[in-house]
Parts: sequence; structure tokens; C-alpha cells
Amino acid sequence: MAAMLDRRLLSGRTDGFRRANLPQQAEAWRRGLAAIDAAARAHDGAAFHELEPAQQDALLRQLQGGELTGEAWAGVPGKAFFEHRVLPDITSAYYSHPLAWNEIGFGGPASPRGYVRMDFDRRDPWEAAEATPGHEEWAFGENRRVR
Repeated sequence: MAAMLDRRLLSGRTDGFRRANLPQQAEAWRRGLAAIDAAARAHDGAAFHELEPAQQDALLRQLQGGELTGEAWAGVPGKAFFEHRVLPDITSAYYSHPLAWNEIGFGGPASPRGYVRMDFDRRDPWEAAEATPGHEEWAFGENRRVR
């Protein structure tokens, strides 16, 4: 996800708008990440990526609650950064990947093939059958022929 976000920011591709209390997207990320790292170093003496997952979670909860402040933020409100940059950018990056689609039961975009059967609860020939309790063998047989 970091590489995806980095590539997006490097390309200059943005949302097409910005909040008045936040700088441009790439600058908001630069300041925000630097400030999070500074907060980690001030609290635990280590960079954010060196912290234990529980420590990282605690720091992000502080960010979410607007508790992280200081010079490192350079005028960027931490809570706004979390709500309007971290959450939307990370969730959109995560849910843009087909593996995440499987988690939420999304079969993917209609293109390039398009959907043939648009009725409720009908599968297209290339869609896998759902393995419901008691019908696992049927679904396995159905899915062996799906390519």
C-alpha cells in the first residue's frame, strides 16, 4: 500500500479538491508522516516503523483523537489529517486490490467481459459458486469447471 500511495503522490494525481485546513495531498502526507514519526520518537525513542504493533495502534488512536500536536505538524491538524487523508487514501488503496474484493464478496468490475446475467442471485459462467454450509461439495464441483 505504501508503494501504491507513493506512486500516486509522485505522479501528482490527486482527488481534485482539498480541505481548506490541509495542504495539498502530497505535502499533507509529507508533514503528517514526519509528525507521526516525530511523535513516536518523542514517546518511545524509536521511529514509527520500529514500534511494536500495539504501540503503533496506540499512536494512531492518539492521532485519530486529535491528541498528537506539536511543531512537527507544521500547522496540519492531526485529526483532520487522519480523517481526510489517512482513512480515505489507505482504504481506497486497500479495496482497489482484487484480494480485498474477495473479502467483501465483490466479483470485480463488469469490464472487459461484461455481465451476462443481471437477475438477482444468478451467476455468470465465469463466476465462482459460493460454498455455503452443507453445500461445499456442490460448490467445489461447480468451481472446478469455472475458468
